Amino acid sequence: MKTAVERRTRWFQRHPGLTLSAFAFFGCVVATVLAELAARAIFPEWAPPREERVKFWTYDEVLGWAHIPNQRGSFKHPDFSVEVVINSQGMRDSEYSKERTGKRRMLVIGDSFGWGFGVDHHERFSEILESARPDWEIINASVSGYSTDQEFLFLREKGMAFNPDVVLLLFCINDFDGNIHAEDYWHFKPFFAIERGELKLQNVPVPQATIRQQLDRFFLGRTYLGPRLYAGKNALLRNFMSSGNRNTENSAKNTGDGRRTHDVTHHLIKGMNALCKKNGAVFTIASVPMDVEGKAFLRGIAEEEKIPYLPLDAYFESAVTSVTFPHDRHWNATGHRIAANAIGEFLRTSGVFDAFR
Repeated sequence: MKTAVERRTRWFQRHPGLTLSAFAFFGCVVATVLAELAARAIFPEWAPPREERVKFWTYDEVLGWAHIPNQRGSFKHPDFSVEVVINSQGMRDSEYSKERTGKRRMLVIGDSFGWGFGVDHHERFSEILESARPDWEIINASVSGYSTDQEFLFLREKGMAFNPDVVLLLFCINDFDGNIHAEDYWHFKPFFAIERGELKLQNVPVPQATIRQQLDRFFLGRTYLGPRLYAGKNALLRNFMSSGNRNTENSAKNTGDGRRTHDVTHHLIKGMNALCKKNGAVFTIASVPMDVEGKAFLRGIAEEEKIPYLPLDAYFESAVTSVTFPHDRHWNATGHRIAANAIGEFLRTSGVFDAFR
């Protein structure tokens, strides 16, 4: 039973340790909030570089993530600020009915390069190409962060419902690595394994986000300090991992992963081509500038499968002005114009456009 003195003593006097811990915790919270506000005011270039991952994505049990239908908002980055509008079908594009009109139709599938990372809607290569060919509807279904596995699933589950005459895959070098991973960009995702020479879908239904992933999305996608602290942590980890025998171990692991991702990618592209043929569409590939090995791999599949293939390297190498953003490797408006002109010329000279007159 408490004495009269104990009853008159305040709680924090009876629990000094807990009181100090509470003050320290709230002090850290206040200091962090003030530091975040200061960073936003003093260092606008610290804006989260991948804000689109939290503003426009939602969970999808088959694809991992997809656009939020009818979502709109500003996408801010140290190099730009653009408005993004997602249509009712979950695409960053105008509204297109699944029923065909009198025009021919091309479906574009890709990742952030196709999505138009950092440029306005009308500046994307697909819109430039559509303006140059008013007899065609060019539907851009690209989603930032997608790899070939997700693009294949989208094409199979949703894309073919638009009845395209042509499907254009915009391939990026990081698709190779993404095609064998079950998690990317703070989200779980589907992937494929090869069993007895056939694609076998894994990790579907895709698991819901973990607490760690949700925290990553908040701190890295919505705060100014988060990406800076994360970059510092990664730098320390890289320095630590560069010592000892880890280089040899990682090299051996990467060699095995390289063989596996090329095998999976090969089957995915063959699967896309077969799906397009089955539905009476022509499948084509254009690749974002990449290393010689990557282009040789894609060229080999294209020749084997008789797929029209355009590596964009030469067009970008001859550019006289910058084609990417100062602090980001994605195409700026100039880069998209170059891509539009190159792809348009390729589709004309290869006979793809003319085949559907």
